[in-house]
Amino acid sequence: MVKPNPYLLGRYLDPLFAICVGTVSYFSYERKAGREEGHSLKQLLSKRFERIRAGKQSGHI
Repeated sequence: MVKPNPYLLGRYLDPLFAICVGTVSYFSYERKAGREEGHSLKQLLSKRFERIRAGKQSGHI
């Protein structure tokens, strides 16, 4: 009989931990590599959410 692998933190915390570690490592890479002004991931996401918010307020979405 095959024994299942144990979880590091728990069934639901392992994927959350992996997403957090990946996000932090990407932000540290982005800080080291450098990007043009206005093209960092944080700035692009904030622009996208502002567009979505503006669309919902005007009733387009």
